[in-house]
Amino acid sequence: MPVRKVKGGYRWGSRGKVYSSRAKAEAQGRAAYAAGYRGDGKRRRKR
Repeated sequence: MPVRKVKGGYRWGSRGKVYSSRAKAEAQGRAAYAAGYRGDGKRRRKR
């Protein structure tokens, strides 16, 4: 998902926390991918 400029700062994706700097929003994106976010809308099945 892209970092978007919104009222009050920057946001990674369309919902969630608004960060004051673009770098912090990009760090949020990296953390999401590290936690398993894939970006294709599919969810993994828990076993």
